[in-house]
Amino acid sequence: MAEFEAKAMGEPHKNSPETTRKGLSADEILALRDLRLNYPYNFAEPPYPEIYWQLFELIDHASFPLAKMDACDKWNCKEISPENFFQVLDRDRLGEPGFLSALTIGKLVCYCLLVAESTSESFHAAAKGVELRADTLLERIRLSAEHLSPGIEEYSPWRQFFAAVRHPVVRWAVNNALMNRWGVELYPVPHQSSAEALSDS
Repeated sequence: MAEFEAKAMGEPHKNSPETTRKGLSADEILALRDLRLNYPYNFAEPPYPEIYWQLFELIDHASFPLAKMDACDKWNCKEISPENFFQVLDRDRLGEPGFLSALTIGKLVCYCLLVAESTSESFHAAAKGVELRADTLLERIRLSAEHLSPGIEEYSPWRQFFAAVRHPVVRWAVNNALMNRWGVELYPVPHQSSAEALSDS
């Protein structure tokens, strides 16, 4: 699997929100289940998981400290988009323990998966002869961030993708979802050709 570009996570900021948690609350679970995904992603640990995890289950299993509420929640931001990404998220603190809430993490995962899906739709036109897999898709996102973003850096969805996955729970969720849907070279998706994988996107 291609390595995500990420900065080292800093220590909790002295004025970070409250981080004491005992699992997700019922309200958090309901809010996370209401988030819209375009595909029934399995967030359980790859490869070939024998169980099915919804997004809230992965976040509930995460040991990384989460905030009870963050700026995105306070602004009542319904979803993350290229236009509002850095308006409601501090790029320098995205990977900081206790900075993001469970719901904002869920919204970031949904946004990253949307970026991946959009990139997959033009994958074969941009990468002729390359099999569509999670690792090759991540490389295409990286190349798009490098070559298609000049002039729109602040609003580049590919650069925002790599900013989002600095957070370890977002990275874990996106890794699992992409690998379980598209596979990687050593662990291909069973009984699914690259053409079929593209038609699913």
